[in-house]
Amino acid sequence: MKPSLREFFPGFLRLLPLLPALVCAAFPATPSATPEAGPSPAVPAGVKLDTGEIEGAKFVIARPAQWSGCVLLLAHGFRDPNAPLVADLDPNHLACRTLLEEGWIVATTSYRRNGMIIRDAIADIENLRERIASTCGEPRRVLLEGDAMGGAIVTLIAEQFAGHYQGAVAVGPALQMRGAKDPLPFNLQPQIPVVFLCTQNELDAPRKYLSAPYERQSSLLLLEVSRDGRLNVSQRERLLAIRTLIALIEREPVTLPTVAGGPDCFDATQEQVQVTSQVRLLNEGGFEARVTDVTVIDGDLVLNAQPSDFSAADIAPGTRFEVVARGKSLNVLYGRASAGGPRGSWIAFPDADGFFRLICSGGDAATITGLGTGDPVVIRRLQEGAGATPP
Repeated sequence: MKPSLREFFPGFLRLLPLLPALVCAAFPATPSATPEAGPSPAVPAGVKLDTGEIEGAKFVIARPAQWSGCVLLLAHGFRDPNAPLVADLDPNHLACRTLLEEGWIVATTSYRRNGMIIRDAIADIENLRERIASTCGEPRRVLLEGDAMGGAIVTLIAEQFAGHYQGAVAVGPALQMRGAKDPLPFNLQPQIPVVFLCTQNELDAPRKYLSAPYERQSSLLLLEVSRDGRLNVSQRERLLAIRTLIALIEREPVTLPTVAGGPDCFDATQEQVQVTSQVRLLNEGGFEARVTDVTVIDGDLVLNAQPSDFSAADIAPGTRFEVVARGKSLNVLYGRASAGGPRGSWIAFPDADGFFRLICSGGDAATITGLGTGDPVVIRRLQEGAGATPP
């Protein structure tokens, strides 16, 4: 019988030193039940957002008009202990919107506190599942998806608390993470199907997990994406990982191309879909773009500009350009997702979905610039003497 969360005994598992150090991530917990769960995104027609709080953990539940009985629960990664508790869910992101259109409930929790607290995060996810079951009815299928620390958390649930869940997708999982107190070790034997979705610099630990010498009861796959960058996977790749997980659950064949590393390793790379330019060209050169999204915790700015827009403005990768936002001029490097920079420097790069992300290294770009969703920015070649803020 699979152990439940409340029946688990920490001494039952042994720590196996198979996993290398990756990036860590965390969880939270505390009492009560009230709203608010962060900025309200636009909601697709027919979708209702329920917000609230359970034991101090904020939540958002996106419910379609006609529920199929399927649920996807999202587990976020490590957040600074001093960051606000936010349950952030954008139902307009492709993967989420597609599942909602197909009748899925999609939900997430802030955890009851930030930091690296694993057991409490697992409890908060289970509390969220129970909330959905009590308000909507018992689901017929509940899947998990987690990023970084959240990927490690959903893997642990798949191993040791699988009772109410049917499968998990772990995106760039930080498999070396440990709780600060009473650490919960991996046993490397998931009881339900697990799909790892990783970029090229996130492969080491998942490959070692797959190669552990165990006969496993459930399927375990690694989907590789042929690009660098932490969690730099597209919405189409996330949706593909969910589809692959469902295929495993339903014992259907996986039709993706295989890659080196073993029979359970597949190429999940999806080419970026180029769409018609959304920027406004300026007579004086350059173009005007708009902020389409702001990441809740880091304050990164997502712009509706694509690489083709930069090319048309004669701005090449590896060069610097000017961003004018609210009358302030910024000196920005056209970089890439896997590259950082000195603290306070500005970097922009195309993300996995093909749109540019503007970040301030070690800072909150949205707070510094005062920009929010819908605000315009002007982008142009950096001119000598333009007075742009130095990097």
